[in-house]
Amino acid sequence: MFKYFIAFFVFLYFFCDVKTSYSQNTKDTLLKQNEHFSNAGYFSVENSPRKTLNFNIGWRFFKGSVEGAYKEDFDDNSWEGVNLPHGLEILGDNASGGRNYQGEAWYRKKFKISDSARNARLFIYFEGIMGKSKVWINGKEIVSHYGGYLPFAADITDVVRRGNNDNTIAVLADNSDDTSYPPGKQQSGLDFSYFGGIYRDVYLISTPSVYITLPQLSKTVASGGVFAATLSAKGNKADIAVKTEICNSEAEPKRTKLVTTIEDTDGNTLEQVSQSKVIKPAETYSFNQRINVSGIKLWHPNNPNLNFIKTEVWVDGIMVDAIKTRFGVRSVKMNGPKGLYINGEPFNEKLIGANRHQDYVYVGNALPNSGQWRDVKKLREAGCNIIRVAHYPMDDAFYDACDEFGVLTTSANPGWHFFNFKNELFEKRLYEDTRNLVRKNRNHCSIIMWETALNETPQQPGNVMHNMHLAAHEEYPYPGFYTVTDIQEAKKGGFDIYYHGDDENVNSFIRECGDGNEVDNWYSQNAVTRVKRAWGEKALLDQAENISKTFSNLYGLPPVKLGGALWAGIEHYRGYHPDPFLGGLMDVYRIPKYSYYLLKSQISPDMKIKNIETGPMVRIMNELTQLSSEDIYVYSNCDEVRLSVNGKVVGVQKPEKTYGDLPHPPFIFRNAFNFMSLKGIGRNRAFNYEVKVEGIIDGQVVAEHAKLYPLRSLALKLEVDDENMELVADGSDFVPIRAYVVDDNGTVKVLSSEEIYFEIEGPGSIINPMPVKSEFGVVTALVRSDIVSGEIKVKAYSNGLKGAEIILHSRPMKTAAVYNKDYLNLSKKNVKMNVVNIDSGNTSQNTDAKKYKDEIKHLHQQIVGYEQELMELRSKVKE
Repeated sequence: MFKYFIAFFVFLYFFCDVKTSYSQNTKDTLLKQNEHFSNAGYFSVENSPRKTLNFNIGWRFFKGSVEGAYKEDFDDNSWEGVNLPHGLEILGDNASGGRNYQGEAWYRKKFKISDSARNARLFIYFEGIMGKSKVWINGKEIVSHYGGYLPFAADITDVVRRGNNDNTIAVLADNSDDTSYPPGKQQSGLDFSYFGGIYRDVYLISTPSVYITLPQLSKTVASGGVFAATLSAKGNKADIAVKTEICNSEAEPKRTKLVTTIEDTDGNTLEQVSQSKVIKPAETYSFNQRINVSGIKLWHPNNPNLNFIKTEVWVDGIMVDAIKTRFGVRSVKMNGPKGLYINGEPFNEKLIGANRHQDYVYVGNALPNSGQWRDVKKLREAGCNIIRVAHYPMDDAFYDACDEFGVLTTSANPGWHFFNFKNELFEKRLYEDTRNLVRKNRNHCSIIMWETALNETPQQPGNVMHNMHLAAHEEYPYPGFYTVTDIQEAKKGGFDIYYHGDDENVNSFIRECGDGNEVDNWYSQNAVTRVKRAWGEKALLDQAENISKTFSNLYGLPPVKLGGALWAGIEHYRGYHPDPFLGGLMDVYRIPKYSYYLLKSQISPDMKIKNIETGPMVRIMNELTQLSSEDIYVYSNCDEVRLSVNGKVVGVQKPEKTYGDLPHPPFIFRNAFNFMSLKGIGRNRAFNYEVKVEGIIDGQVVAEHAKLYPLRSLALKLEVDDENMELVADGSDFVPIRAYVVDDNGTVKVLSSEEIYFEIEGPGSIINPMPVKSEFGVVTALVRSDIVSGEIKVKAYSNGLKGAEIILHSRPMKTAAVYNKDYLNLSKKNVKMNVVNIDSGNTSQNTDAKKYKDEIKHLHQQIVGYEQELMELRSKVKE
């Protein structure tokens, strides 16, 4: 009976052709974009004929070289089913030293284009494939690309089949060393890793025959798509330049009207202009518009107001294309000795922040948009008002988050310690990268410095650097655009500002600090600033104390020197060394270290930024264990801190005076904790020993933090570290789940080391292998969504401890997706997980019980999916 039930839904599935997203999701309400992230560089508009469709779901994958895998009739039934973003493998938490795979990998996917899109222009858009790549559709090569960090696109209008015919796309991704394109340096000598795969999003874009072009396909300098620049901004007024390129792909001229509207985030119109032009057949035309707007809220790091530029294309009274570009209206000026000016006013804060690489534990570079967003949010809440990217352009979602949270940032040509003098193609591709770099990121208000030269490469020729500088300015011919690199190279290349500069009239920024001077030698690379959380509080406190000197020096710089970025904000993996870089404010799991709170305490208690945790803070840097220091360090941005033990006031302290220019130095209570004084507690299970600190400003308690002495390990406690970013049921999104080893009171037992297992029920899976051993009292499981939304129950177990469970919910995608459900459902599943015997804590892999459980789960998800499709069909019938 059950099989007939499934067969009924399968019949509906084929009969109604609900596999094709064009027939699945045509209502505009289903095409609304997530409010945080652009897709292919822009946001969709309701009622627009343009459709920007999720192309991430339903691929098959093979790691290795395969003959003929590009052919349409190639048999890929044995390949693994995957969704994008996708890395080539799941690695351990130590993926440095070339442990990752390098070489060829293949992806294939089947999809349909319905008859309703017969006259549409169709484009495939890749945000990023690591290394060199080739793309075939129906056996025909359509595009090749060199470089893993910039997007590329192809017009596939004439190679796809419409109607009830399958199309097959095949992608070859090769992340092996290649000196013919940037970065060029072999991974074994590289400061980061070439993790592979189609590791960023892919979109299928459908437009009418008169349409807004894609910047990546435009041949016009400083054009393609929509390009907005703030010419001047002050108070509530701004002068904005907008370039829009329109293509008429038809065989006859079209009288085209361009309507450009400045909107606030609620959709209210602030200003609107229009312009008309007869565009010749097969011609592109760039409209140039100037918009003076009043009553607008300008973007500022401490008040990151965002607006939208809505672009509508009309032909013969019919809207044929429309997109939105999220845009922060602001002006930037590097004002020499006076420092940085934003919106005509001096920015009186120092730029204090950190560097960031894009990799993430277990998944390599395949980080979903939510993970990019959380990284930026966490660094902003740590006190970073700038993030310097290292050493390549980041994901669009990263820059979207910087815009949203008021984090100033950079963009950079891919490169590190390498220039190829032997191959002219390398130089040519450098110039191509420079132009594409600007086109990708030019509308992001958060970017204030453009690193167009190759990082730390003094041997690159001056004329090459100058050509990159000129190419960047050609692509961005407006004020507020500044190229930057190390001072000696910047002078040779004629750059606008300097890294590590000493010119009293030219603005400079310290791109990396807080690490290099502490390293013992290049081979060993040990340093007091490079410590694992697992090494305990002394190591963490030593790291924070050393980093405090760096921050103190940055705050004391004159205005001409804008500030600096710590190396690095988040621990990352490296190609040339077996250890990850361990000097981050957060570890590879994104768990804060003591230095995180040191920097966080430097935020003014009066600072208020939307959706960012700010205000008065106080935090104890002592875990109250038998290994803890007798001195209790407290990080706070308050005037005074009062410390109490078991309700009795021990003392009130002012901040220390030995930290130079640090705005809010630590508070140190000497000899405030003595473990030996706890002797004689006997077997008193109810024993409590509490240390509490209160932050005081103007005589009032404005913040507090308390810690209890940790008793014996008793149980596990689970938390979802999602930063209020919901899990999306798109098959690749994930959230970290933290499992803490705790005592009777819920206090974390930081000295514990337990093997912890996770189980999951519902539409999701666990990425990392089991078991996971706790470090400093915590482990992390990455929970990935399925493509069906719903309730997900996560359970954690450890032998001898009380288990825990937590429930989270994934929500449906807000964008339509293109994939062949048959192809997806029949793909080979390759998920290896440990199953926990709850009673004994023992594990067994790949048992029959697990096999049947997985099959039932898979069938259940199919049923839910078919039910959703049936509901959609019924609603269409009613319409």
